[in-house]
Amino acid sequence: MSLLAEGQQTRRRIRRGLGLLGDSFSANCHTIDPKAFGTEAYGYAGAIAAQTGLFPSYLDNQGKVGDHSGQFMPRLPSCLTSLTADLWMLLSRTNDSTTPGMTLADSKANVMKAIIAFQNTPGKYLIVGTGTPRFGTKALTGAALTDAIAYKDWVLGYVRQFVPVVNIWDGFTQDMTVDDLHPNLIGADFIQSRCVPIINANFEFFGVPLPTDAADLYSAIRPFGCLNANPLMAGSTGVINALVNPVAGSVLADNYKATGSGLNGITTRWYKEPAAFGEAQCIELAGTMAAAGGYIYLQPAANVTLSNLLAGDVIEMVSAPEIVGNSRGILSWEAELIITKPVSGESTTIYYRSMDKYQEPFTLPANWKGALETQRYPCDVTEAVVTARMGLYLAAGVNQDSKVKAAQFGIRKV
Repeated sequence: MSLLAEGQQTRRRIRRGLGLLGDSFSANCHTIDPKAFGTEAYGYAGAIAAQTGLFPSYLDNQGKVGDHSGQFMPRLPSCLTSLTADLWMLLSRTNDSTTPGMTLADSKANVMKAIIAFQNTPGKYLIVGTGTPRFGTKALTGAALTDAIAYKDWVLGYVRQFVPVVNIWDGFTQDMTVDDLHPNLIGADFIQSRCVPIINANFEFFGVPLPTDAADLYSAIRPFGCLNANPLMAGSTGVINALVNPVAGSVLADNYKATGSGLNGITTRWYKEPAAFGEAQCIELAGTMAAAGGYIYLQPAANVTLSNLLAGDVIEMVSAPEIVGNSRGILSWEAELIITKPVSGESTTIYYRSMDKYQEPFTLPANWKGALETQRYPCDVTEAVVTARMGLYLAAGVNQDSKVKAAQFGIRKV
C-alpha cells in the first residue's frame, strides 16, 4: 500500500481572490470595468464566488475576446503577480479550435507552460477546465471537433496529475448558452456546480470578513472597525423614500436610507428579522415593473467621514445578502463601494462592485445566498465622497414574487 496514494489530500490555503485567464469565456463572465456592468455578463465567476467567497476583482479578469491560448501567455505574468487573486481558472481554449494553423499540440504546450509557471510561484494556484461544447452556428466539426474532445480527455487524464481540473464539457447543453457558445444564467449555474466542489476539495478560504458585533466601529482604539454606523442593521428608524413605493408599516434599519427610481408597477414591503449576527433588512417585492431601468438602493444615511481616511488606506465594502422566492426578475442584488473624486480635473464617481448586474433577460436565480466583498480601493485623500450601498436592479415585465435581504453591512479599512 502506498501511503502517498492513500493519504488525505492537503487543502491549500487561499488568502483571497479569484482570477480568470482566457478568452471571451472569461472576459465576459463578470464586470471588467469598475465603473460599469458588463453588457455580456455570463455570470459564472459571480456564481462561483457566491458559493465560495472567492470574488474576482476586475483587475484579475485576464480574459480577452477572441484570443487563443498562445495569446493568453503574455498575460500570465499578471496572474502570478496579482495582489488580489491567488486562485486562477483557465476553463476554456475554444478559440484554439477556430484559429488557422493551430494544432492540439500547440494548445497542450501553452497550457502546460501556464501550469508550470503556477507551480513555480509559491502561493498561486491554477484550475484547468475542459472547455465546453459549441452548438448551432458555432458548432465544431471534423478534425476541430476531434481535437476539442481530445483536449478534454487530455485535461481529465493527464493535466490532473499536476493541478486540479474541472469537467464542464460533459452535461453542458445548447440551452445553457446565450449564443450557442457562451453560457447564459443556466450555463453559469452549471459551471459553478462543477467548479465549486473542486475548489472546496482542494482549497480553503477564510471567507469574507463580515462585521459580527454592534460595536465594530472605527475609532482610535479600533482603527479597522467599520466606517459606517450600525453594521448589524438594528432598529427601525431609517428613512424610506416614497419612490420605492413602500406599503404601510414598512421599516428600515437605523442610520440607513432607501431610494429608488423607475419602479412603476412595483410595490415594496420593508421589514426586519433576526440574522446570524444582528438583524437582516428585508424587502418583499410585488407587482410587475412597467419599463426597464428600475432600481432600489439601500445605503448608510451618512457618508464616510473623510477625516478618518489617510493616504494609503485601503477600504472595501462587505455585506451578507440573500434572495428568497419564485421570481427570476432580479437582475442584481449588488454590493457597491462608491468613490467620488477629481479625475483629470473633473469630478468623477467610481463604482467598485461585487455580484454584477445581468443584462435582461438573464436574471439571478430565485434562491441565492452569499457574502459579498467589493474590490478594494486605495485612498489618496482627494476623495470628496465615500459611501456604499446595496443595489437592487429589477427586470421589466416580470411578475415579482421574491424577498431580498441584507445583513452585516460594513465599510472598513483592510
